[in-house]
Amino acid sequence: MKGAAAGQSGQVIIVDFPEPAAKEDDVILEALVCGICATDVKLVQKGAKEAKYALGHELSGKIVKAPAKGQWKVGQHVVVAPYLPCDQCYYCKHGQPTLCKNLYEIYPFPGGLAERVYIPAELARRGMFAIPDDLSIELAALAEPLGCVIKGMEDSHFQAGDSLLVIGDGPMGQLAAAAGRSLGAGQVIVAGITDHRLRTAKQYYADTAVDVTQTNLHQVVAGCTDKRGADVVIVAVSSAEAISNGIAMVRPGGRVNIFAGVPEDTQITLDVRKVHYQQYFLTGSSGTAPAHMNKALELLQSKMVDYSAIISARYSFPKVGEAITYVKDRVGLKAVVTFS
Repeated sequence: MKGAAAGQSGQVIIVDFPEPAAKEDDVILEALVCGICATDVKLVQKGAKEAKYALGHELSGKIVKAPAKGQWKVGQHVVVAPYLPCDQCYYCKHGQPTLCKNLYEIYPFPGGLAERVYIPAELARRGMFAIPDDLSIELAALAEPLGCVIKGMEDSHFQAGDSLLVIGDGPMGQLAAAAGRSLGAGQVIVAGITDHRLRTAKQYYADTAVDVTQTNLHQVVAGCTDKRGADVVIVAVSSAEAISNGIAMVRPGGRVNIFAGVPEDTQITLDVRKVHYQQYFLTGSSGTAPAHMNKALELLQSKMVDYSAIISARYSFPKVGEAITYVKDRVGLKAVVTFS
């Protein structure tokens, strides 16, 4: 079967993977839609000496092989988590599943950008979810990135009525704003630098969209929050400067989440006296767990917010390299690859 993998640095190659061989309780999916994310871009830019795995992990698929007995049936449309917490280690038992020491031991193989995908029985049991009949397969592919956002909101102790500042107007920033709106944010502010992305944010997800190259963001946030600062700040930009700005715009007692990954050894100057006296909470968030993906499906199905605006480009599987380039060049927002 065909799958898309990282080749030499900057290249996407289509390779032949062996057909997945499933045991009695395992599941095999036919890939239908797979989203492209920044991780895929990074893997392609890094390159690989050999194609052990396919790219992609934001997968919607159709079951083509299922156990004779159990919850899954051939023909069902599902989404699947990219990895599975063990539920047994210290971190899992303390409610921190994405810190699981065994997190990457169970996963879909060879990856989401392959014609067929093998799902181990335990992953099918705890990390796979049926797509509701009234939710499109394409939108369901947002369940994994939206699940990451929901975990970030959870880590930030977000509550309905909170003011939310999202720094970053890319796909994950848009999803954070959309999730905030779905979860009852009192005020949603999106800050960025790209005109068409800010227009999308303002039309669909944000009360206020700010081009930080043209407008003083501090003044806007102060004006929207009675000069307190935002209750929750999600930093969805890989930038030390953005993190520092986020800290400067959170209210006393508020929460700042370093959501976007940053390069190793990224450092900021932190005024610890302000941490002490203003009592704000600084955290990070990485990854998702099955519970967050399940919640993401609920939000997508609720139609409280039009998440479809985040998907701005669609590519057929043979053009997956073009999809990677589209995301790398930040032409639009979210690109998805379709298999039919």
